[in-house]
Amino acid sequence: MNYVMEAKVIEEAGYDAALQGLGLNKKQTKDMTPVAKKLCDKDGGHNKFLEAIYVWIEVKAPRYWWQEADTYRISSKQSEASVPYILNEIETMPVTNFFSMFEEGSLTREIYLLLKHVNKIEDKQARLVSTKQLLPEGFLQKRMWCMNYKTLRNIIIQRRTHSLPHWRKFISDVLQQVKHPELLPGLEK
Repeated sequence: MNYVMEAKVIEEAGYDAALQGLGLNKKQTKDMTPVAKKLCDKDGGHNKFLEAIYVWIEVKAPRYWWQEADTYRISSKQSEASVPYILNEIETMPVTNFFSMFEEGSLTREIYLLLKHVNKIEDKQARLVSTKQLLPEGFLQKRMWCMNYKTLRNIIIQRRTHSLPHWRKFISDVLQQVKHPELLPGLEK
């Protein structure tokens, strides 16, 4: 089965400040790295320093995956505009390139022709609604997803054995790219 999932860590911040804050809690000023490693998997407030470490991840995934990702609200997402992009590109982009904006098999020729027809509707609101109604779940959307390490930890724990293979790919890609994977659980239980 072919599926698309791309996750690229763009930026990460807050590690030094998070460990400095952890030192305040322990009344220590020395290197807090060993303490952080010991506390990172202890929930119940012991690993709250993870909330101060942020990561920005550029993710390209189908709409059906994003619906599940929206479960994690302690984060921020900025996405490319899907419908205006489709409406602008459908008339000028070669058909084969247009199909590359969707997971393989999710955009049929019939839907493509319907989208071309909808693009000619004069009423802007009707055109927008009709396009959204026709858009297959396999439409690939890119978003910038900002979250802290604690949210990322929850995602890993809750999704590492999920039936959608996209989650394992996302987790694997992110763990390979973050600066402090030692503070996060692994892909395996």
